[in-house]
Amino acid sequence: MDIETLIMHAPFKLSDEDIRVLRGQSERLEPHTWDEVKGMIAAGEMGQLRRSPLDLRNYIRWHAEIGKTHGSVLEYVRHERLHWPKHIIARDAVPFAHANDWKIIWNDWPYDLADGMMHLVIWSKSRTAVDPETGLPTDHTAKLIESFLDRTFGETLGCRRGQDLLWFKQKTAWQSVKALEHIHVLLRNVPEERVEKLVGQRRSQTLRALVGESMASIETRISSKMS
Repeated sequence: MDIETLIMHAPFKLSDEDIRVLRGQSERLEPHTWDEVKGMIAAGEMGQLRRSPLDLRNYIRWHAEIGKTHGSVLEYVRHERLHWPKHIIARDAVPFAHANDWKIIWNDWPYDLADGMMHLVIWSKSRTAVDPETGLPTDHTAKLIESFLDRTFGETLGCRRGQDLLWFKQKTAWQSVKALEHIHVLLRNVPEERVEKLVGQRRSQTLRALVGESMASIETRISSKMS
């Protein structure tokens, strides 16, 4: 798949910078720092978060392969990563109110983040209300999410929002899995092994880590899951 085809068939909205990166027209970019990401979230500009050029190319290619093997990334995430039934029904309409309605996993294709930052995704069976004008969670929903984060990461790992933990819900245009609710969580200043214990998976087992630079590794892993 050539670069222009990648751009044309990207599963999510590409920023102008993403397109320049894919075409090799951008200067070498440094990973996002904590303060940079914090500023983007505060401004509601999460669409400016970027993956490394290699990860961006591989992610788009992987997305296309998953469509062939699983029908959609949604089905892959639901079946292979979350192990949820085909018909997803929340136990409680209130987000994060019931333990069976959510699951934390590593982001298989994280943004290009500075060393020491970890990227998780929390998937939810319950819908999270958003403001139709901003596309961001309503104040009530944000309070529910932050209360959940304080219990889950604050009490368990000692993370403080803004200091060791950032969160955001990506606007619809920038989501690659739109049909299933999820929020992003970034952590720092906490031992990786403690996060791995909370998630129940080693960070080295994410697709990005397993794939490395070889798309052949993606295809091998997908094929082995389908056999």
